[in-house]
Amino acid sequence: MPLAPNRQQLDIAAERAKCTFDPSQLTPLFYGGEEKMKRLKKIEALVDSEPVFNRDDRYFLGRTERFKRALPMAKRYVELRNEHSLTPEESAYMKVYIDDYIPIHLHESMFLPVLRAQASEEQLKVWGPLAENYHYIGCYAQTELGHGSALGRLETTATFDVERDQWIINSPTQSSAKFWIGTLGKIANHAIVQAKLIINNKDYGAHPFLVPLRSLKDHTPLPGVVIKDQGPKQGAVSMDNGYARFNNVRIPRENMLMRFSQVSREGVYSKPIHPKLAYGGMTAVRTTLINHSALSMARAVTIATRYCAVRRQGTVDIKTDLETQVLDYPSVQSRILPLLSHSFATIFSGIWMTDMYAQYNADISKGDTSLLKDVHVYSSGLKSYCTKLGADGIEEARRCLGGHGFSLFSGMIDFHRQFLATVTYEGENALLTQQVSRYLLKLYKDVLRNPNMHLSPPSKYILSLFHENLFVHQKCEARSIRDLYRPEIVLAAFQHRAARLILELARAEKAGASWSDLNLECMRLSKAHVQYIMIENFHNGLEKHFNCHANPTVEQQNLLAAIRSVYDLHVFYTMETELSEFLEDGYFSPEQAAWVRQGFKNSLKAVRPNAVGFADCFGFTDSLLNSALGSWDGRAYERMAEMTEKEPLNGEPMTDKNGVVWGYEEYLKPLIYGKAGPYKARGDSKL
Repeated sequence: MPLAPNRQQLDIAAERAKCTFDPSQLTPLFYGGEEKMKRLKKIEALVDSEPVFNRDDRYFLGRTERFKRALPMAKRYVELRNEHSLTPEESAYMKVYIDDYIPIHLHESMFLPVLRAQASEEQLKVWGPLAENYHYIGCYAQTELGHGSALGRLETTATFDVERDQWIINSPTQSSAKFWIGTLGKIANHAIVQAKLIINNKDYGAHPFLVPLRSLKDHTPLPGVVIKDQGPKQGAVSMDNGYARFNNVRIPRENMLMRFSQVSREGVYSKPIHPKLAYGGMTAVRTTLINHSALSMARAVTIATRYCAVRRQGTVDIKTDLETQVLDYPSVQSRILPLLSHSFATIFSGIWMTDMYAQYNADISKGDTSLLKDVHVYSSGLKSYCTKLGADGIEEARRCLGGHGFSLFSGMIDFHRQFLATVTYEGENALLTQQVSRYLLKLYKDVLRNPNMHLSPPSKYILSLFHENLFVHQKCEARSIRDLYRPEIVLAAFQHRAARLILELARAEKAGASWSDLNLECMRLSKAHVQYIMIENFHNGLEKHFNCHANPTVEQQNLLAAIRSVYDLHVFYTMETELSEFLEDGYFSPEQAAWVRQGFKNSLKAVRPNAVGFADCFGFTDSLLNSALGSWDGRAYERMAEMTEKEPLNGEPMTDKNGVVWGYEEYLKPLIYGKAGPYKARGDSKL
């Protein structure tokens, strides 16, 4: 009998046919513009053309195999970077598209940025070319076995020996061992080590030092340096996260990174213009993690949306004799489509944070630290919220795949377990919320002293708390569900919620509550503030990128309407999720709360026809997705079957030409032929 036509291909084609806009119009947004997209698409094609980066067998390899395979990948990456004279941005994107934490990953994403930011111009003239050309392969050693992002509590010491003009690097306790340091375990020959700077028994706090780790002649660990790979972990399988201890390791005084702080030959310490400049490396990575969260969510949504559009289960249509597309069930839509809206909201917030960080760097080079607090706090808050949103969202999308989501062939699991570490590194997420809340509380106190003070746009709403009596009587001005689609109504609601939580935190502190007892209040406030920022960034992004045409064409109008439906979905989903906080002080009425719930349902219906189009607009290649379920052509079941052909258990030597598994003669045949003895259960419970 002839095979029935592939229903899945028909379904995916039908989804694209009913899309109301051209998805390719949106794709440049995620690449940073049309010209940049063209350059980065060439990078994708370059990676896909190199056999060393092939992903076909990735899901079948163990940790040691993945690490071994990553070494030639690292070498070829550097060769391609040099052959094509790639910019730092293009090089970074190549590593993203390779989609594996190759062992040199942290050299470029942590070591080089910190070196460029913290080393003096004189130091960069010497070290820069060596590091840029991989003569120095570096890592950033901050986290310790006993401490993470709290620089003030690090135990590694750098004690100045004024007679020999050297620093003595020491790990005085087991807990002071550097731990979780990517590229350290087997690859790095240098590290930027964060250590407490000590002169004449005085502790000046953590500072960065360039410390040689391994011989440049034969790669053996240098005297006094004990290094090990720290062992298996949940993700980043190819990365050699390492453990290191230092026993009286001596380095020249000039190996202290001295852009902001200096120590003279006589041992005189010169402090930086701002103490938080030491956090520059962490701030840079936090900014990157916001964008990483957006693209990781978008990747999960692409797979889940395409698969749920072609997967049919449950209710049968009498006319067509077809089961219902899974994506047509509201219970599935309510889990997947909000993740789509979160992806867009995070993308726009990533753009905003990247721009702010670039301005901060430009200002710092001129000695201006005015943006430092904002950059530090907002990158901390967004990193905390967005990485949690991403980790939870990817897992929710995976669950929507049903049983097939348990397979690595789904394309979800490998990159998800790699993403999971983001909720803890560069600041544990719950801990970061305290920094955000402390800052907002300080601004509130400053406003009480000076209501005319200047506040940056994301925190201007705090000025409303100066007139507390007026503030506590504020009510949402929505008179119908239509009003909840108005940006000014939405933004006012999120501003009020965040401001009220600041006020409540201030009252609790004034009443004598210790800061450690206010952790939960800090978490709520930080989330409220960040959700407001994200919605405002989403709105501003729409205005900037899509609502800038005086006489829009029909195509432009359709695109704007489609993207606005995603914005509305993000707003209503967030409002419904946090509805209790809008209701508890009476800002929302019960009727308005009902409008929010209805608005969420309406938004799901509005986004649903364009769901596959939005998944397509992210521009992910099938090669990157590496997913049987989320491929462009919709051939989910066929691809699942095809991938089983690559399973090593199905080929020699694990299975012979007759289909018999290895070990049959020795282990299975004796059981089948009764050679293990008869079984008879005892009548009692004694062994």
